[in-house]
Amino acid sequence: MSHHLRAAVDQMKEYYIQKLIEAGIYQAADEILYTLTLTELETLVERLNRP
Repeated sequence: MSHHLRAAVDQMKEYYIQKLIEAGIYQAADEILYTLTLTELETLVERLNRP
């Protein structure tokens, strides 16, 4: 069960990372991007969607 949870978290992190890269906020080479938590990534993406 924990393997499935880890895989789901990693998948969500990759999704949010791609959103931030596509928005031009980060580049794929930015190592800091890959050290952020899922919550931190979610928060950054939510800020993109605010008017």
